[in-house]
Amino acid sequence: VTMPQPNSTVNVLLYFDEWSRCIGSRYQTDRLYRYGKFDGCGEQWNDLKIAGRAKLQNNEADAEKLLRQTYYRKHLGSDLTQSPTAGVIWELKEKPGWD
Repeated sequence: VTMPQPNSTVNVLLYFDEWSRCIGSRYQTDRLYRYGKFDGCGEQWNDLKIAGRAKLQNNEADAEKLLRQTYYRKHLGSDLTQSPTAGVIWELKEKPGWD
């Protein structure tokens, strides 16, 4: 059985990894230490459900529209300008690289 959307379009494992990182003991311990409470990981769980729905879409544009709604895409993802440490701990480069 093949899914309507390939992994290159909808990578459900990415959202699963984000959710499993959030519920992990190391992350939860860090959250408890820093903020005095655990993270419910609701954003990551919702992202995982959205990714599952997107994976089942027959139209690639519909799948992409769903993915644009995710917390990951809005706040994290590959957009380095959204990083909370950009410009504070490290400077953004025009061209990524080691030079």
